[in-house]
Parts: sequence; C-alpha cells; structure tokens
Amino acid sequence: MSRETENTVLLLVGISIAMITVTGVFTRYVKPALLPWLVASAVVLIGLALVAIVGDIRRGGPRTTDADVDHGHAHKHRSGIVWLLVGAVLVLMFVAPPALRPSAAAPSVTSVSNDVLKSAFSPLPPGPAPEVSLPEVLMREAHDTTGSLTNRSITVTGFVLNEAQGVDLGRIVIICCAADAQLARIHLRGPAAGGASGLPDNTWLRVQGQVIPAPRQPNSPAIPTLQATAVTRIDAPPNPYAYPH
Repeated sequence: MSRETENTVLLLVGISIAMITVTGVFTRYVKPALLPWLVASAVVLIGLALVAIVGDIRRGGPRTTDADVDHGHAHKHRSGIVWLLVGAVLVLMFVAPPALRPSAAAPSVTSVSNDVLKSAFSPLPPGPAPEVSLPEVLMREAHDTTGSLTNRSITVTGFVLNEAQGVDLGRIVIICCAADAQLARIHLRGPAAGGASGLPDNTWLRVQGQVIPAPRQPNSPAIPTLQATAVTRIDAPPNPYAYPH
C-alpha cells in the first residue's frame, strides 16, 4: 500500500466517523453514551491524515527508497483489495442501515433475572403514569427490592410481537453496540389489550397499565405481564433502540 493510499484511507475513515456522528446514524451501531469517543476518534484520525498529507506535500512527495520501489512492484496487484476497503468506508458514509428486526436480536434480557442480586431502585418519576422504558420495567420487576412497580400505573413504548398466546410488547435493547442487541418483551393483557390484537408485527404502541409479576422458575426467563388500560398506536421513533441504565 502506497503512502498516498494510506493517507487517503485514514482520512476517509475519519470523515465517515464524523458524518455518522453529526447525522446521528451512529445510534444504529453503538449506544449514544459513546458519542464523545466517536468525536475524539474522528478528530484524531482526520488530524493524523492531514498532518501526513501536508508533510508529504512540503517534502515534495512521500519519501521512497529502492527497497520501497521493489516492494511496491512486487505487491502492486494488492491495490485492488485496498480500494475494496475504501468502498466499504464510502458505504458507511452514505448508506444508513435499517434498524435491527426482532429476529436479529438475542433472546430476552430477562433470561438473567434469577442470577443477579436484588437491590433498591430509585423511585419512579412523579405523575399518574410516568414513562418507563421497557428494559427498565423488566429490571425493576426482577431486581427491585422496594417494589416500585407494585400497584403503580406506568406508560411503556414498544412494538407489537404477535405470539401464539397473545400479543407481546417488545423493544430491542443495546447494551454497548448493535452486535450485542437483545430483545426485551412483556406480555400485553388486560381490558385494553384488544386494541393491539390484529396489528402487524413491528407496529409501535404506547401502552398504559400496571405490571403483574411473573412466577419465578429456575433457569428459565420470567416474562411479566402489563395489564393494559390504554393502548395508542404511534409512529416509530427516530431511534428505535432502548438502552439500560
């Protein structure tokens, strides 16, 4: 790989990271908390590339030796592989990937519920039915020693998962990046659950109700139930993922 090619690839990688950061597309790959690290990475890569390019221009071109020339002739056929890398970087810059589908996520995060120590969670936000993310609902129901969900109406947002036993409300949870995505779900029952029946999978809903704990069984996931009192169909959010605190 020539020095010019190295500098070009380094600059393109830095620019691609900067572009997905500015446009917000990075949330399709990693959780928002990693934004400062992405910004720092883009600045460092672009800075290194520009320093190298400017240095080569001031010297009248990259420094070469006889050994470099011989090595370049021997491996000139490998340049096509390098440009394949450039193509991948360009795709990252200009093509936004679709959101993960439930089938692409790992099983529910509740499968670890029986193996984690319980602790006291902070109180829920004030209000008649505060908004609580689906993964937080599952974590509170499984681990909270204060019983913060007991007899408390909450509002949960998620998408429809049609199952043989009825409708579930689901949300894809990203712990660090899209590679570790997991599917969180809660059963949807109660007087208003009929408003979700018949809707296609991946239809987004905002549901108000109370959580009914699931019976605990060793080495098996316990999926709680949301007794729905109100179901509202909504548009898919710009960022469809949820992130555990």
